[in-house]
Amino acid sequence: RFDFNLNRAMTPEEVSAVEGLVNGWVAEATPTSTAVMDLSEARAAGATAMFGEKYDDVVRVVQVPGVSMELCGGTHVSNTAEIGAFKVVSESGVASGVRRIEAVAGQAAVEYLQRVDGVVRQLAANLRVKAEDVPTRVVALQDELKATSKQLADAKAQLAVAKAAALASQAQPGPGGSGRVLVAELPGLDGKALQEAAVSLLSQLGDPAAVLLASKGEGDAAGKVSFVAALSPQVSSIKC
Repeated sequence: RFDFNLNRAMTPEEVSAVEGLVNGWVAEATPTSTAVMDLSEARAAGATAMFGEKYDDVVRVVQVPGVSMELCGGTHVSNTAEIGAFKVVSESGVASGVRRIEAVAGQAAVEYLQRVDGVVRQLAANLRVKAEDVPTRVVALQDELKATSKQLADAKAQLAVAKAAALASQAQPGPGGSGRVLVAELPGLDGKALQEAAVSLLSQLGDPAAVLLASKGEGDAAGKVSFVAALSPQVSSIKC
């Protein structure tokens, strides 16, 4: 892993560029060199200190000519070709203004790519498309899901209004016989549909009127209770 200063997330293009640079350097098969020297001498030679590391007075310096010179570098290969493939597996924030790249190399990179390839192949088989068409198909499915969810929400709202129409006759006279008050339960409706029902009832009951509806969720929303209160202009203008 490698931590570095940046006040935003890297773009996918930047991550790919990093991978391209590293794999390019690896492919050049450049011999590395190591040396042990005083810390001050290493800094004077241009050696780069790793982020957040502490060093003794005498340090190990690893150099890849033309690429990098680092204090106590973690690379322990005699030639960059020994590193093999390099693949970034994640890029994330670890603190304010600090990002972290995590990557695998060599056989670990090959195994990672094989796992990813297996996932993509399975997705392609399930979606019945070519591997390169998986992203497009997923976006299309997301759009279809959004459209279906909207249609379902609209249908629930219409059903709520229909149920509400049958409840209007159950309204009771308000305090002192003025206006009408309705308190009822409409099972299986979400908050939006319940609100639609309350607004519809209020328009049927006239002014002054007050409506309080409750609904207990079903399925994934089981155990969740929603309440909606709707007041006509005359009622909402009353000051306590």
